[in-house]
Amino acid sequence: MAIIPAPPLPPAPPETTDLVPAAVGVASPEPTAVPLSAETSPATNSETDAAPAPAAAIAPGIPAPVAPTFPSMFEALNKKQAAKRISKAVEDTTLLRKHLWPDVGEERLWLIGDKNKKGFSPIPRPLPILMSMIGDASKHVSTKSVPAGRSYLVLWCRVFGEALVKIENEMMAASEAGYSGERSVSTWREHMRVLKELGFIDTRPGGAGPMHYILLLNPYKVAMELRAKGWIQEVQFTALFHRAVEIGASPELNA
Repeated sequence: MAIIPAPPLPPAPPETTDLVPAAVGVASPEPTAVPLSAETSPATNSETDAAPAPAAAIAPGIPAPVAPTFPSMFEALNKKQAAKRISKAVEDTTLLRKHLWPDVGEERLWLIGDKNKKGFSPIPRPLPILMSMIGDASKHVSTKSVPAGRSYLVLWCRVFGEALVKIENEMMAASEAGYSGERSVSTWREHMRVLKELGFIDTRPGGAGPMHYILLLNPYKVAMELRAKGWIQEVQFTALFHRAVEIGASPELNA
């Protein structure tokens, strides 16, 4: 049987590399050693034992997402609900006021939402109850009941929200509390002494007198202290607690 020779193979395609082959008889240069950086260096045994990398890398400058906790969610929800409740109460009250007094314009009213009105003071709403407490508790720091609650009201009408009151003119302050004449200043100072010994205020001397600077302390905490001493009636504290619940200030009376 005749043997048929295999057909010749096609020539290989020319190489497209840009490398220039080394000349015959000339040794090719040794490859230059390149130092490995921290990113490209192989991990050692101690590195491989470290904690595994996170599953998804976060781009630099972008904070990782944090899942909200249940307390923060509930707190935000409560604040939103409270704001909505206040807005609804204001709307209902305004509607009722306009129905009952349709002829009275807002220019004749003292509205806290009016930015053109100036002179508001952050007075605690249970202040009438506190003034009554002061009159009863004053008997424990004086020979008789002292109506120092009127002077306490003057202090709250002069504070700007930082709890510090500066009395530049004691005679003027005494006049605002309803006292005039030669004993007005001495009466004012006696009221400040009573308020200080009861714990409602603290004082520091200054250029205008021995009680130039007056610090208003938290009246809810003071009421709790007076109750613990037995200096106020339980019915008074109950009235204060009831009012605090109505205005959302009951946490101030929690021991």
